Amino acid sequence: MFCLKNRSAYSVLIFILVLLISVPVLAETDKEIGNLLRFIENSGCIFIRNNKEYNSVEAREHLEKKYNYVKGRIKTAESFIKHVATKSSMSGRLYKVRCNGGEISTGEWLKDELQKFRRNSNDGL
Repeated sequence: MFCLKNRSAYSVLIFILVLLISVPVLAETDKEIGNLLRFIENSGCIFIRNNKEYNSVEAREHLEKKYNYVKGRIKTAESFIKHVATKSSMSGRLYKVRCNGGEISTGEWLKDELQKFRRNSNDGL
């Protein structure tokens, strides 16, 4: 049987291990979300939110403001895409992007970019 003192030590050890594992994951998530926000801004595409068109700088500003509001609940880039960049929180309407003559949902567009970013990041290993 473990005595109470040993249980406390094990609890502290487990807590420290979880922190050590979590910090790099959170840093990677911030890096990926930052890349997605830069990608949006630099795309030059037209964003459609609630049937109104916005330029790429306005789109980034809106999504960044929305992200900052819920940041504590966003743990992955996929979660950012799903809960921040896919649809309006107010109306429930999907966001769309018009780029290179075509139109696509921002969710799909950003998932594609995230995959490219991860592939390129892994190529540098």
